[in-house]
Amino acid sequence: MARPVKEGLDYFPLDVDFAVNDKTEAIMGEFGPKGVLFMIYLLSAVYQNGYYLQWNKLKQMQLANRIEGVSPELANQIVNRLIAYGTFSEELFNSAKVLTSQRIQETYEDATKRRKSQKPNKYWINVDINKDTSVVNVDINPQSKVNKSKSNKNKVNNYDDDAGVTREQVINDWTNLWGFPNGIARPEIDEWLEEFKPEVIAYAIWVAGEHQIGSNACLKYVRAIVAGWKKRNITTLEQAKKAAANHDDRMKSERKPSGYSKPRRKEVTPKWMQNGASQADSKPNSSDNQQEDMSDEAFLVFMNSQEEAK
Repeated sequence: MARPVKEGLDYFPLDVDFAVNDKTEAIMGEFGPKGVLFMIYLLSAVYQNGYYLQWNKLKQMQLANRIEGVSPELANQIVNRLIAYGTFSEELFNSAKVLTSQRIQETYEDATKRRKSQKPNKYWINVDINKDTSVVNVDINPQSKVNKSKSNKNKVNNYDDDAGVTREQVINDWTNLWGFPNGIARPEIDEWLEEFKPEVIAYAIWVAGEHQIGSNACLKYVRAIVAGWKKRNITTLEQAKKAAANHDDRMKSERKPSGYSKPRRKEVTPKWMQNGASQADSKPNSSDNQQEDMSDEAFLVFMNSQEEAK
């Protein structure tokens, strides 16, 4: 009699920065150590089953009972947060109550590549493997061996109004450029997604990436873009692309010299030059404070001028 095919894994990798990554710290901040412990138990249950876990009342009760102080209701709250943070695919959970992600599936595939068994396809996110399913690739792992940042950049640049971009893809695009959005950025992104289609917000993120905006200024930069579009009643991707192109053309024309005069650029006066103060009186973080005091439009001009000066 043939030995039954093993489905799950005996162990799974835990990144060395697990304790300090954004998702773990967010869970720790909201639920405390028991939330992080539940997170580990949950991942263990997923890999023990293979590469996905059907989240139902039974699993909810089983995992909650393993940790003192975790009720079934709290277990559900933690699961919902992990879905919101992109640890698990929101699309698959909403459609089938399944907990999985592309990173989990890549880990499982790498760990089982020597097994003589049929390649899995149930709840598989990769569309190239599971051609008969309507599930799309919604949980791109920024640590994958493939250069995902480049492929995602091209994907965002080619977004169409009917591209079917998901909210999860927006979070992935942000994560690929600046890391997982923190507790300040995530609520704002959610607000933008309530007012605009995901492909419009994804395009705003791509614009910021094209201008090489760093993680310290990305939130204010994208916020300025979105605020400008909202002010001009821009709602579609086509309108957003046109507005971005017009802005770039306007910036270029302002930097061109007229006749024999020197080229003029709109500058923002540093805080240490205002009210007769000296540069020595400025604080170490005056540049950051200066950016915070700018209007959205002035901030875009300032950041674009900084990019040109590099």
